[in-house]
Amino acid sequence: MRGRLRVRSSAQISFSNYQRIDGELNLPKLAGERAFLDIYAVHHNYPGVQYYGPGPDSEKTGRTVYRLEDTAADLTAGWKYRNRMRVGASAGGLWMNAGPGTHRNFASADKTYSPVQAPGIDVQANFFRFGTFAQLDYRDNPLGPKAGGNYVVQYSRFEDTSLGRHDFNRLEVELQQHVPFYNKSRRVALRAKTVLTEASNGNEVPFYLRPILGGSDDLRGFRPFRFNDRNAFFMNGEYRWEIFAGLDGAVFADAGKVFAKRSQLNFHNLESAVGFGLRFNARNQTSIRIDAGFSHEGFQIFFKFNDIFTQRPFGTSSSQPIF
Repeated sequence: MRGRLRVRSSAQISFSNYQRIDGELNLPKLAGERAFLDIYAVHHNYPGVQYYGPGPDSEKTGRTVYRLEDTAADLTAGWKYRNRMRVGASAGGLWMNAGPGTHRNFASADKTYSPVQAPGIDVQANFFRFGTFAQLDYRDNPLGPKAGGNYVVQYSRFEDTSLGRHDFNRLEVELQQHVPFYNKSRRVALRAKTVLTEASNGNEVPFYLRPILGGSDDLRGFRPFRFNDRNAFFMNGEYRWEIFAGLDGAVFADAGKVFAKRSQLNFHNLESAVGFGLRFNARNQTSIRIDAGFSHEGFQIFFKFNDIFTQRPFGTSSSQPIF
C-alpha cells in the first residue's frame, strides 16, 4: 500500500530458553501523512532475570534470579508535524507473572527477598495502562545520527485491575544531542535520561516494573539489571570517530544511580563506568556494537545489534523494563 501499512512479527529464543514473541500493525501515513496508528502485542518468558535487591546500596553478592513472564497489548495513536514533532496517546493491558527463577548457580529471588524488599514477588497484578508522549526530533538520520537532537517526554498511568495495591504513575524524560565536527567524521554523542515513579496512597510499585540500571544501554561497567529502585537517572557521553567506511571507534563515560525518593534526583552519589567500543555500520546505521565497560565492580563486554541511543517505541508498551 505504498508504505501506508506495515505488518511485522517475530519469534526469538535464546540458548538459555529466553523466549520473546511479538507482532505489530502500523499505519504511519494517516490523514495526509500527519497522523499514525500502531497496534502492538508482545509476550516474554524469561526464566532467569537477575535481581540484586532494592536500592543503590544493593550488594553484588546479593544476585538472585526470578522468572518474568508477561503479555501486553497496546494501541498508540499520534500526530506528526513536519516529521520533527510528535504527540500522541496510548492505552493497553499488561498481564504479569513473576515466579521462581531457574539457574544452577543462583538462588531464586523469592527465597532470598521478602515482599517488603521486592513488592509483588509473592503475588502478581494485571494492569490497565494509559499515557501520553511528546517528541522533538531534529537528528539528521534517526537510525544513525551524526548531528541534531532528540527530546522525548512520556507519562504512563498503571492501574492494578486484579489486586488494587499497585497503582502508580511513571514519568520518563530523555534528552539526546549529537555534536559533529570535521565534516561529521568525528562527533560527540550525549544523553541524559530519568525515569520517575510515584505510587498512589497505600500502593507500591512492583519490583519487576521499577526502573533498572546496569548493562549495555546505560551503565556499561556493571552487570545487566544491577540496580533497581523506584526512580533512576543516568547520563552517557561518547566520542566517536570514523576509522574507515563502515567502522567507527568510540570511547565513553557513563554515570547514574537509582533512588527511592524523587527529591534525590541530583548529581550526588553517582555510579560511574568508562570504556571503549566499536560500531559497525550498514546503510547509515549501527548494525553491530561492541562495548567494553569498566567500573569498581569489574568489567563487562557487550555484543549488541543496536546503537546505545536507540529510540524505544512510543506508548505504554515502552514502559516495560524488558525490551
